[in-house]
Amino acid sequence: MSQRKPGKPEDYSEKQLKELLSVYRKKHQGVISFSGLEKATGISRKTWKRRMGEVIEELNQIVTLQNARIGDDELPLPNIDLIFDKFSSNPKGLRDALFHLNEVILKTYEENIKLQETVDEKNKVEKELNIKVKKLEKEKSKLSNEVAYYEKVMIESMNPSMRKRIGIKSNLIEINKHNQESAASLEIEEEFPELFGDLDKE
Repeated sequence: MSQRKPGKPEDYSEKQLKELLSVYRKKHQGVISFSGLEKATGISRKTWKRRMGEVIEELNQIVTLQNARIGDDELPLPNIDLIFDKFSSNPKGLRDALFHLNEVILKTYEENIKLQETVDEKNKVEKELNIKVKKLEKEKSKLSNEVAYYEKVMIESMNPSMRKRIGIKSNLIEINKHNQESAASLEIEEEFPELFGDLDKE
């Protein structure tokens, strides 16, 4: 339904208004509002209220006397008893009311399917992200172990005795007297006593 451009009001027959109202009703659950009709059809709310007010009020009585709460939301539901009381002697009216009830159920079902698809997609993405996180954590742990290993090898290479034991020919870290004093000032000598033992003899 496209909105009509502003200008001189058009004349609509009662049949045309009822057809537009029927189309609107099938697309929108719950209370039928004049402002909603105006927005959807381009026909002023005053026209709807003046010419279809009683019909709309009757339709709203059918669909809004019961509310089912789902979580934090309220879903307007047709009142079955009221429908049968109103249309017990009007088969066509009963048929239309039940048809609308069927439309509400189908639309709710379709929305539920779409919602479930969205939830499933989010769960899939979450699962993929968790797998990636675990993989990255594993790689991080592996790299941390490698860094610790090479740090240990480099430190041990500074000691002639340990170089010989692990098969390293030269010192992987250059140390002079200044570096030795700096290292000692940082208490590295206390943490690695074997490192500086042979350096004092050189």
